[in-house]
Amino acid sequence: MAKFHVDSIQEWQPFEHDGVKYDLGHLSSHLVIFKADKKDYEFVVTYGLHCFTKDDTGTNIPYWYEDGRHGQMVCLERYEASKQLMGIIEKLDAATIYHTEGERFFTMRVLNSATGLLEPYKVCLAFYREHRLLRIHVTSAYFARTGEGSADTPISKKGFSIFKVAMDTQKKPKGQYPKEVRNRPKPQK
Repeated sequence: MAKFHVDSIQEWQPFEHDGVKYDLGHLSSHLVIFKADKKDYEFVVTYGLHCFTKDDTGTNIPYWYEDGRHGQMVCLERYEASKQLMGIIEKLDAATIYHTEGERFFTMRVLNSATGLLEPYKVCLAFYREHRLLRIHVTSAYFARTGEGSADTPISKKGFSIFKVAMDTQKKPKGQYPKEVRNRPKPQK
């Protein structure tokens, strides 16, 4: 049952492959509150398919997962790392958010259970308003091995705090959101 009045998947359905059950409950929607000096900002957080899927990664299992818009193969590296996302998002007030032409993101060093190493983990976000709610939709999250945010490529953009992003998001007109946030549940096979 939906917890919030938002038009995104709020509870990802578990799946089974080769006798192993994979739970996606850690990607359920939730509320996060960031406390500022003068005002608290509440966001409803949802997660996208790309937090645990990506084709041709070398750590895929042959399981196709769909979200109602499109589908991809499950990536075990992304799946395992996604278990840390809720805790990471809850600490967003300590991160610097970067805005490039195509995305807003932040990176932090996270333990990769596949390699046993601390690696840059890039979390891509969409901020918008929906039905008077401030929203964060995590569009993608992965270990950044190339491009901005990777170990070899420093981020050249100016960063912002979650509080600046929250104030700007409150001023935006309703209905401005990327297409990725309108994922709808599709029954899994």
